[in-house]
This record gives sequence, structure tokens and C-alpha cells, in this order.
Amino acid sequence: MRFLTLCVATALALFAGNAVSLAQNIENGQRLSERWCVGCHAIGAPTPKTSRIVSFASIAERPDITSEIIASFLLMPHATMPNLPLSRNDAQDIAAFIMKMKKQPQPN
Repeated sequence: MRFLTLCVATALALFAGNAVSLAQNIENGQRLSERWCVGCHAIGAPTPKTSRIVSFASIAERPDITSEIIASFLLMPHATMPNLPLSRNDAQDIAAFIMKMKKQPQPN
């Protein structure tokens, strides 16, 4: 019985920590974005359609975009962005920050 209690307590501690770490990951993604991305991207509100700057909000609103796609894109070398020293976790944190900007559907 003590073993079962210990297992349940450990599982609860781990799952409770996931919610906190998710918030920390988004915060880290924001911090990294403010450091490395703000020079070329609007990381806050969407930009006007006439602007050449791609906002994170407009990226998040694309119907085919996911956190996984963003993180993978950030880790691949490409001509339009500098080669940033991102770890996989950093790329996932930035992706989580970007996807946080996706508008939630309004209830009817």
C-alpha cells in the first residue's frame, strides 16, 4: 500500500510540474524571441497587411501551422533567417510562445 501511495504521489508531482514547466517554456520562448527575433519579426500584435514584417501572430494563425512545424523550421538552416544557436528545447519554447498567439474560436 505504501508503494502505491508513493507511486501516486510521484505521478502527481510529475504531472503538476508539467503545467508549471509549460508556462516556463512559453516565458523562455518570449525571452528568446525578444532577444533574437524582434529585429525582424513583430512578436506582439499582428502587423498591417501592407507591412513586410511577418508577425508571430500571423504565423500562429496559419491553418497548417503547428508547434512542431515551427520548431523544426527554426532548427533548419535557411537563407531568410540568421543561423541562431538554438537547442531543440529553445526552438520548442519559441514555437510554444508563437502558438500562444493563435486566436481561440469564439463560442456561439
